[in-house]
Amino acid sequence: MQMRLDWDAASDLVHNAASILVLTHVGPDGDAIGSMMGLTHVLRSIGKTVITAVDGGVPDYLAFLPESAATYPALTPDLLNGNIDLVIAVDCGDEARMGQVGQVALQNGSPLINLDHHRTNTLFGQANLVDLTTVAAAEGILDWLDRMGIAVNETAAFCLLTGLVTDTLCFRTDNVTSDTLGKAQRLMASGASLAEIVQRTVSRKSMLGFQLWAQVLPTMQIEDHIVWAAITQEMYRAINYPDWDDAGLVSTLVMAEDAYISVVFKEKPDGTVEIGIRAVPGFDTSEVAVALGGGGHALASGATVDEPLATLVPRVVKMLRKAIAQGDPLVV
Repeated sequence: MQMRLDWDAASDLVHNAASILVLTHVGPDGDAIGSMMGLTHVLRSIGKTVITAVDGGVPDYLAFLPESAATYPALTPDLLNGNIDLVIAVDCGDEARMGQVGQVALQNGSPLINLDHHRTNTLFGQANLVDLTTVAAAEGILDWLDRMGIAVNETAAFCLLTGLVTDTLCFRTDNVTSDTLGKAQRLMASGASLAEIVQRTVSRKSMLGFQLWAQVLPTMQIEDHIVWAAITQEMYRAINYPDWDDAGLVSTLVMAEDAYISVVFKEKPDGTVEIGIRAVPGFDTSEVAVALGGGGHALASGATVDEPLATLVPRVVKMLRKAIAQGDPLVV
């Protein structure tokens, strides 16, 4: 568990940079894209040239965020060479989470600011803004902007509030504080519509997502307060699903009666398996994720593993049984 706030060093890097690349983690969620775009809009408002990138581009369900369509789904060294003074990675726990766009960015040799809130962060930046007390990277960005005395415009507020809403399941997670709600109120006062964000994110599912769940739910298992399911490539192909996510299934399964921890295994085209883990308050899944080569929070973590489902699923379930034994539910 590491926390480090290099406020002055990070602010100096931004002040001295003319062109900035802002990127986020692979398989981006609402906080990843909301934070990336929110920071981008603010930096542009103070005269910086900013480009954004994330492996595969912005997911369709987050394409409503202003100007997110211009995000690069991949980068080349030629694109960055001589054109980027600074890289800012948001919501990434380590260098690997930056994906291929991050590897190209590192090869460019520009200084890097690491802004994150995960307890498993490896402090990989030249300047690190890693605050474990914040509920989302979006909250950390707002704190940083306050330190720099930079105002948040309506467009940036909309993006940052999206990050707060999605990472807290609409302010329902156990790390939400009165300070968090106060910051959300500030963003709303700047013009961000909470109702629109909720309707576009936590209150909306695609029909293809429900069709995917119909493929997966008959295979769901629950044992010892752990509920799990695996999504194979055949399931994705059966409905021509356009991505390799779970349409939010892991967050839904943890709501099941008698479930303390949920885990969904997603088989990817290259044979690796992306694992998403969720827990109810009172349990810590992050150590299991780290042991698998990933990271995250106590209640939400994950990893990508190169191992067949046949051996990976029972191995991970066994590891999660130990997490169950070491925890105690906040609400019984």
